[in-house]
This record gives sequence, C-alpha cells and structure tokens, in this order.
Amino acid sequence: MCEIIFSRIFLGFAVLLLWMAGGLAHAACPLELNPPRLVVGYGDSVSVNCSTSSTDHEGMGWEATFGGTSLEQDVIFVTWTVKNLTDWTIQPKCYITSKDGKQCLETFPVILYKTPDRVSISVLNHSGPMVEGTQYQLQCDIQNIAPLQNLVVKWYKGNELLDNVTYSNVSKRPEDVSATLMISPSRDDDGDQYRCRAELDLGREGPQPHPTVTSEPLNITVHYAPEFLPGNDTVEVSAGSDVSLDCSAEGNPPPELRWTNNTAEGNANETTVGRLRTLNISRVTANATYNCTVTNRLGSITKQIHVLVDVPPQQHPTMFSTAPSTPETMTTLPATAKSKVVTFPLELNPPRVVVRYGDSVSVNCSTSSTDHDGMGWEATFGGTSVEQDVNVVTWTVDNLTDWTIEPKCYINLNDGEQPSKELPVILYKTPDRVPISVLNHSGPMVEGTQYQLQCDIQNIAPLQNLVVKWYKGNEPLDNVTYSHVSKRPEDVSATLMISPSKDDNGTQYRCRAELDLGPEGPQPHPTVTSEPLSITVHYKPCINASGLPVRIPVFRGYPEELVCEAEGYPQPRIKWVYDPAKHVSEAGGNLTVFEAGLYNCTATNDVATSFIVVEVVLNEDYLPLIAGFVAFMVVVISVIFVVIYSIYYKNNKMGRYSLKKAKLSSTPNGNVAQNGGRDTPLPMTKLSQPNIYF
Repeated sequence: MCEIIFSRIFLGFAVLLLWMAGGLAHAACPLELNPPRLVVGYGDSVSVNCSTSSTDHEGMGWEATFGGTSLEQDVIFVTWTVKNLTDWTIQPKCYITSKDGKQCLETFPVILYKTPDRVSISVLNHSGPMVEGTQYQLQCDIQNIAPLQNLVVKWYKGNELLDNVTYSNVSKRPEDVSATLMISPSRDDDGDQYRCRAELDLGREGPQPHPTVTSEPLNITVHYAPEFLPGNDTVEVSAGSDVSLDCSAEGNPPPELRWTNNTAEGNANETTVGRLRTLNISRVTANATYNCTVTNRLGSITKQIHVLVDVPPQQHPTMFSTAPSTPETMTTLPATAKSKVVTFPLELNPPRVVVRYGDSVSVNCSTSSTDHDGMGWEATFGGTSVEQDVNVVTWTVDNLTDWTIEPKCYINLNDGEQPSKELPVILYKTPDRVPISVLNHSGPMVEGTQYQLQCDIQNIAPLQNLVVKWYKGNEPLDNVTYSHVSKRPEDVSATLMISPSKDDNGTQYRCRAELDLGPEGPQPHPTVTSEPLSITVHYKPCINASGLPVRIPVFRGYPEELVCEAEGYPQPRIKWVYDPAKHVSEAGGNLTVFEAGLYNCTATNDVATSFIVVEVVLNEDYLPLIAGFVAFMVVVISVIFVVIYSIYYKNNKMGRYSLKKAKLSSTPNGNVAQNGGRDTPLPMTKLSQPNIYF
C-alpha cells in the first residue's frame, strides 16, 4: 500500500515538471518576407512585404536606415519601400511584438549592385609591337563596381574564351579592381584582338542575362625574326642561259634581302639589295653558289643556292658537292676547275667563352696546316694583324665592354682561300638593382583580394639567359624565363599575382634574378636577390559564435552576462546594440542583461563589420517553488506514513490485558503470561478493546 502511494506521488511530480518545461517552450518567429531576398541596381526602387499569420501581437514594423516604419497595430503585413536605394550597407529588419512584450525580427537580405563606369585594357610596362615568344602582361582595369564578390572578369582572344577571374573578397561598396593575363604571342597572333569583360553574376534573383561591360579591343602587332619559305636550294641550267633564283622569306618587320656571290665569275659578283625576292642572272656559264641573306631588327639568316651549269662533254666540269655549308667546311666554285671541299684547319680553345662585363678574356686559335701565308684575329677589340710562320694566334682583351663583339680567327691559305671561324662570346652583366613592389597599391592588404607583385630587374644582360624566381619565405612559387634575344643590358619586369589570407600576415616575399649561362658560365649561377617585401594582411572580424549562442534563457531576478569576442585585424571594436529602455550593464565586450529582448553584438574594423543577434528569453525561476513543493510533499508523506504505520502495528502486534486481582497458578495456559520462563505464572484477564486500565 505504501509503495502504491509513493509511486502515485512521484508520477504526479514528474507530470508537474513536464508541464512547467512545456510552458517554457518558445515559438518560431511568425514572420514571412516576400520576396525573401532581393537584388537591386544602385538608385533603383525597392518594395518588400512582411506578413504574419499571428493575430496575438501588439504590432509590427520595419527597422531600416531608409524606408523604416513605426510600430503598426492591428495589421498582418507591413511594407518596406525605398524609391531610390543608395545605402550600400542597408540591413532592413521586419519585427513583431507579442502581447507578452517579446519581440522577434527577420533581417531582409539586400544585394545592391552597380556596373563599372569603365573597363579598359592595356599592356603593362610595354608599348609598341610585341616580340614573338616574349611574355607580356595584359591588365584589365574595372572602375567603380560593386559588389566585388559577384564579379567575374572574362578574357577573350577574338571570340575564344581564355580565362575567368573571380574574387573572394567580400565588399559591398564600389571598388576599383584589376585583373591580369600573361600572354606569349606567336607570329600567328599578329593582328589578334584581346578583350576583357566585367560580368556581375548575382544569382537567380539577379538580372538575366548578367550585367556586363566590355573593354575596347586591344590589337596587337607581333614582330618575329626572318624565316625562309620552302624553295629549291639547287638550280640546273644550260650554259649561256638566264636563271632566276628565288629566296622568299617572311618576317615582321618585313626583312631586307641581300644577294652575294663568292665565286670568281664576273657576272657572279652582282649583288641585289632590297626586298626583292628574285635574283635574275643572265648568260650563266659556270657553276656558282649564291648567298641569300635576309635581315630585320630581330635577326639575320643566310641560305645558299647552288647553280649547276650543263655544258657539252668536252667542257663539262666536275660537279661540286651540294652538301650544305657548315662551320667546318667552305665550298669553292672555280669556273672550269674541279671543285673541292676544304676542311677547316682552325681550332679555338676554348671554343666558346662566357665573360663578365669588364673582365679580361683570352682565346687561342691554332691550326694544323703548314700550307698557309699567315693567320690572325679580326675583332673590334683585340684584333691582330696577319702573323706568318705561326700555328697559334691569341685574341686577348683586358677589359671587354663591347656587347656585340664577334671575333673571328682567319687563315690565309696558299691557294688564295681565307677560311675563318667565329668565336661565340657571351658577355653578361648582373643587374644593378632588383627591387620588389606591389603594383597600384600601398599599405596593408585585405584578405581575399588579388594583388600584383612586380620585380624590377635593372640593367641585366643577356635577357635570354635570365630566370626570375619568386619566393614566399623559403618556398619557391614561380619561375619566369624570357625568349627574347638581346645582347645589350635591358630593364625588365616580372610579376606575380597573390591573394593573401590572414595566415599570410607578416609573410615575406622575395624575387631573385638568376643568370643561367650554361656549363661554360660561372657556377653557381650569378644571382641578385631583392630585399624582402613584408606584407600586412587585414581581415574582417569573426565573432566567436561558440561562446555566444543565438538564444539564451534568463531567469527573472538573475542577470546573465553576454560575452562577445571577435578575431580580426586590425583588432575589431565591439559594440552592443539594444533597446535603450532595457536594463543592462555594459563593460567592453561584455553585456549584463536582466530582461528579455534582442541584443545585437557588432564587431567592426577597417575591413568590414560583422554582427550576431542574441535573443534573450525570460524564464520564471521555479526553483524556490519546486523546493517548497518538494518540502511540503515530504512532510505530508511523512505524516501519512507515520499514521499508517501506527495503525498497522497496533492491530497486528499488540493485545490489551488487566493485572488487577491476578492469582498465581501452577498450570500454564494461554491467559497466563510467563515470567521469563520461570515457574511463577502471572494470571491475566483479557479485556475488551475499548477499556484499558493501567
């Protein structure tokens, strides 16, 4: 029976607790926005409805810097309207106040966009024609566009899409931004047009098709060295006939052409200079070799065309070798004598030299031939006169400063020939200075924004041997090489695109100019490294949401401390926004609250503003009531238990007897109380229940 009573009491207590917990439940905010999200062009009008299905409220309205409304009662919807929206940071909020004084709100997401004022394309650090195989950087400047995170920059060559550039930096206000594209044009690209297009991809709610602004086309001119077109290297004619030799070549700028004839024939000495591609020769009588040389400012090439004369048998000369001339052989073509191939009798030691600008150089030219009239060096510096009766001549310069020097060792053979061999000389110079900088920017960087680092290499040669290496700390990032052939010192720039994160704050970038001059060059390679560029990265505040829940219960009479912490650089400023009528105590990022309501923690620095809204729900403190109830129930249960126990014990464990007129008897019976097991009985008389006497 006691167990049944106890179980019923505790079941009732559990039901009571469940009832109190259910009474604390909080309904969702009964607001609906139509449309739920909006994309608006800068300066356009906007209108949004906020409706509720609840009729148990004191009023509703809009809170906004523009178009806000006061609290409207006895309505189920309110409209936010702005005829000319120009506030980039607007965050309209629809709110509703319930009968118990609680307030909930919904923030309406607004994307305000603006197409760029101008989109232009240019070539960085270069003007005029481009050179085939050289790297160039195109830059697309987009002026005054928002929002940046929705921008896509598309690069085109003609109608061919080359690249897409996106931006992760979140920015609501208009900004100027640049995108770059590295190109290395070929001759086939001469006359091509490049364009860049700024496109705002604003999602499904945004305008379709996407708003775009395209640059004017950039026409490029590509210069390249001459190259021979396919043609015959050997022409056969009858003796006394006329012949036309074709030496067609292409190049940009169009190359100049020059014909030369190295044979002894009188008509073979005729030379034509100009852009004429055909050489007409009259009355050819003997075999001959013609040299065709084409030249423009990017290079010079030569090819040989052999003319073979068909004469009657009694006059037919022995045909000469048609093998192409190489640096080791030279073909002579006498009119009637047998042609011969003369092996080069010259040897250079070393065969190739790499010399630092201003250093000394010395090279020996030797011959194994004794059948010569002398030998020497022909050069702008260090040349020698003909030295006879020697088999070695030395070219020496104490201070080599001629960038275009082409020294030749020659030998005069007894048959009148003069073979020569040119010494390949690479004159190099390390740069005077290698500075590193950030293009079109100064001061701290912003996380997620693209920046262009530029490495300026000043006064370096030769350019085709330069390798520019980029480093972040000690980590190699990129190598840049150059195909443009140049012997003289030049200034050149290399660029690197970066998009720093907050982890890159304090990172150092360096660029290194390295001359790879081959096995004959100095080892290790000559290098000059820039001073390190230390970057400072600013990033927007990030509020620690784990320490600040969006919904916090507060018991009446017990204050609750809200702690708002945020990470950012520069260090964010913490501010609480709340109803000034609320009873609060604020100290830095901590807010002590006593009442229910919405409390907005805002963290702001130079980059952006972040916020989190905390809903404080007021709960009644039922603990004293519960404690009193439990104490009361314990007392009641205790009293009931004592009463029940007393009744049960007396009915089942106790009798009632009278000791009046007791007589001793030796005969035990059921009505005699035994005296501790002794033989002296105490006779007793059983009494009726209601009469008890002591």
